[in-house]
Amino acid sequence: MLLSVIIPVYNVAGTLQRCVDSVLAQHITGDDDGMEVIIVDDGSTDKSSVLCDKYAGRQHVHVIHQANAGLSEARNTGLKMATGEYVTFVDSDDYLEPNAYNQLLPLCLTKPCDILEYSYFRQFYKNTIPKILSDTSYTDPLSYWLDGQAYMHSYACNKIFKRSLFQHVQFPKGKKFEDVPTLWRLLQTAQHIRTTALCFYHYTYNANGITQRARDKSYRDLLEAHLTIINDPRLRTRDGFAEYYRHVLDIQLQTYIYSGDSRDIKLAVLPFYGSLKLKLIHLLGLPLLCKSLRFYHLIARR
Repeated sequence: MLLSVIIPVYNVAGTLQRCVDSVLAQHITGDDDGMEVIIVDDGSTDKSSVLCDKYAGRQHVHVIHQANAGLSEARNTGLKMATGEYVTFVDSDDYLEPNAYNQLLPLCLTKPCDILEYSYFRQFYKNTIPKILSDTSYTDPLSYWLDGQAYMHSYACNKIFKRSLFQHVQFPKGKKFEDVPTLWRLLQTAQHIRTTALCFYHYTYNANGITQRARDKSYRDLLEAHLTIINDPRLRTRDGFAEYYRHVLDIQLQTYIYSGDSRDIKLAVLPFYGSLKLKLIHLLGLPLLCKSLRFYHLIARR
């Protein structure tokens, strides 16, 4: 099997058929056994479980039902069953453009790469905004993280991975924004990453999705993941680190705005001054900046 497509499912009866049909409509030229689809129902309580079973009899489609354990564990379950040389993920409220994998897989095979990231559409109600990546090859994962700003689009779903990368890597159970630490861990063994301007994935707005419902606990998970990464000494002397630090500062501030818990103030103050917030850190100190911004947001919501 060339490609395993893993679709985690939880209470998405309204979008599930669109998602699965867009995957099953994919065709990999010249290989009848080129793709398997693994649908993991993570303890849905709506009609999603019944809809999943309607696909169970199709060739190369596997449907798994499990007790609710979260998105990470649903993906991990799919990885355990996957047999493809490559693996990819599609969230069940998203969908693919036609003929996506038939154009993407040759990029993985002609100049073999461990991770292929492709461009995507952000679909918000009636607005569709493309995020177009450059056609770039990286042989240095740290350059991909910093120069390619992979930390800004660390999503699992717009990437095709060599399945062997997951031999010792799992998505972290019980964590939100689980894609960030997982991608970072995969980059520790990946040797060749490619990005492409080809745009096939529709990332759709879901008011009940993890990102839209993110609050203090979720942002704590995101902050903790980035704190682990940003403390890696290999990054400190690299171009692009200052911009990454500014990104993590925004996450630090947002975490405190949601939680109001001083124990969440953990980012080290580094000597960067390239933005107003960075200058204010040195003028006010990080704790006072966090508290000032939270006070402002609380007043603004009244």
